[in-house]
Amino acid sequence: MQKKKTILFITHSNNDLDHFLPLFVEFKKDKRIIIKVIAFYNKYDILKNKLHKYICNNNDVDADSMTDISYLKTANTAILKIYRYVIDNVKPARQRETGFKKIQINFAEFFKETRNSLLRFFHFSLFKYFQLYSIIFLTNKKIFKYIDSNNIHLAIIDHRSIEELMIDAPLFVRFKNVVTKKSDPMNHVLFRFAKRVRDRNIPLMMIPHGPQPILIEMPDEYGTLRPLSKPFRSDYVVIGGRNEFTINRNIRNGGLKETLFLGDPRFDLKWINYLESCALKVYESVVQKPKNRKVLLYLMDNFQYSLVENQEYKLEMHKDILTLVNDFQELEVWVKHHPRRVFDLPVKDFINPDRQKNIKQFGNNVDIHILTANADVCLSASSTAFISPILQKKPVIFYDKWKEKFQGVTSIFDNLKFKASSKEELRVRYKQIINGEYTIDDSFLQSFFTNVFSLDSPYTSMTEKYCDKIKEIIEIDHN
Repeated sequence: MQKKKTILFITHSNNDLDHFLPLFVEFKKDKRIIIKVIAFYNKYDILKNKLHKYICNNNDVDADSMTDISYLKTANTAILKIYRYVIDNVKPARQRETGFKKIQINFAEFFKETRNSLLRFFHFSLFKYFQLYSIIFLTNKKIFKYIDSNNIHLAIIDHRSIEELMIDAPLFVRFKNVVTKKSDPMNHVLFRFAKRVRDRNIPLMMIPHGPQPILIEMPDEYGTLRPLSKPFRSDYVVIGGRNEFTINRNIRNGGLKETLFLGDPRFDLKWINYLESCALKVYESVVQKPKNRKVLLYLMDNFQYSLVENQEYKLEMHKDILTLVNDFQELEVWVKHHPRRVFDLPVKDFINPDRQKNIKQFGNNVDIHILTANADVCLSASSTAFISPILQKKPVIFYDKWKEKFQGVTSIFDNLKFKASSKEELRVRYKQIINGEYTIDDSFLQSFFTNVFSLDSPYTSMTEKYCDKIKEIIEIDHN
């Protein structure tokens, strides 16, 4: 009998777990493969999505946590209980204003919602604690012990980047880099773990975190386009499509052994439909389509349209979309916030009092697939989640008003027939859809899929391509 092989997935949030889930489910069918998951900073963050948790439980996928394998494990037990309570009960923060008005709102919110303000403070404080804790107490010795005890044959992580010299910098330097925002604290943790994997001569693979919807190189959060002089490179780099390879300056070096164009298993049409069927079971009593109403689902993004006054501009776009409920009595707008930026849109500021109940906002506790399953129309400006309803041939509207900021910039959604560039056009498109004038054909899907994923057909199984290649790397036949 062939010896079992172990694949380790290095995860950091529920926002990367959804790209790994198709592989979890596919590999669990093969008795020769063991799936291990290591969660940074803790398993509560990566499994806060109920649908993800449901799928993991049904496939016997369990996560180890950084706090389980480093020092002070006993002391962290109590802290983790507090953290779990906080993330289960904290409500989103309201989108903030700037300057003096921001101060006024902060004070007003604190006195009006003392409990939630304190919970948000604890959430921020505890998350920072885990960041600093990981830098100090997750030592190389502890990492090697975990790797060796689990007999890993391949490690998989999503696309990230860091200067290789930073990974093993002295503790003080790592601490200073985090405090001064010279580097992402999560990168210090993930890449120290990834490098220890490679030190053990275990192959390391990077896979996509989703396509880039807007085809332009944007400055990072620190305002720089400077490419890394000596980036840390994995053995294998999987790229979703040619566009991603062209735009993403941090993966152009490719893999040390091989660079592969395999698409993104999260966007397998079969997988998307499977997730919707699971979501209907998990959220059946939580989210239901309202009777005698149309639902427009707004898929929010985390894209930075500019480094100056970006949030004010995005709020204007939010208003254009949400104020649709003021004009259409049968309409209900559902807002799905981006997993990395969940906040409470201040609808009372611009929605008619009798229409405010027709806007519902959803954070990380509700999966997107229960919302797409119930939506009549899906709308987005630049969310990768927008790809799923397009592939399912659902009515969609691409809102590209942001192009006012980027003259001549292209997007993977540009060829959609139903798009709008202004508040007025948005209302016209919505009317056309509810009047039955929306169409999307196979020829468009074919060209869209080829452009985004550099593969032949939207019915191609990207998951199977990944699994076949991974089995080849760990030397398991494909049967």
